[in-house]
Amino acid sequence: MTAAEPRGQDAKGSHRERKRARTWAAIHLAAAESAAVHDRLSDVTVEAVAERAEISPRTFFNYFRSKEDAVLGQQAPVIHDDIADDFHIEAGDDLVEKVAFLLLAVFRTSVHRLITYGEYATLLDRHPELARRRLQHIDAVEALVADLVTARLAESQTPGGHGGHTVEETALLIVTVAGAVMRTAMAPVLDLRNGTEGDADSVLRRTCAHFRKVTRA
Repeated sequence: MTAAEPRGQDAKGSHRERKRARTWAAIHLAAAESAAVHDRLSDVTVEAVAERAEISPRTFFNYFRSKEDAVLGQQAPVIHDDIADDFHIEAGDDLVEKVAFLLLAVFRTSVHRLITYGEYATLLDRHPELARRRLQHIDAVEALVADLVTARLAESQTPGGHGGHTVEETALLIVTVAGAVMRTAMAPVLDLRNGTEGDADSVLRRTCAHFRKVTRA
């Protein structure tokens, strides 16, 4: 299994940070490689992954919540300060597109695959549990983003509010629709097998444009 360049892992920093990044990568690749050669994910154990990565099972759980997360290279999502600071809502914004790209940005910061798109897609096809875990991860991203969108809507709220709905209800509606658009866009990116982040951006942009065309027809 070929390792891609780490995303979201700082190549610089302290010795401790570099050691942690190397351990994280070793666990992720060990889990992904194990999943690639087993027909059933249940046959991939944390103990076997830990042994392959040359760590203890206890250390495994210092880095990943589950073997599924280790295979996919994903961590609990957070919204980094730079992403939150850059997200504002202004009059005339296409909120569905804006929030869809916010969702994608937050998703990316919590997924640091060291395998190719093709290998990633093959694992999702091979093990349905991974696809389900990925969807759960996206749900967690959406919940975080809904909180930020709620805060930004409250800051930008104009007299008259949101047609009798609360800011929270409005934010949830926007995030739900934007999430559906993002999920629709990501399916063909995975089908590319050799796709890149640039492909994901362009496909999401086209999907948002198609959504506007359909809903405004």
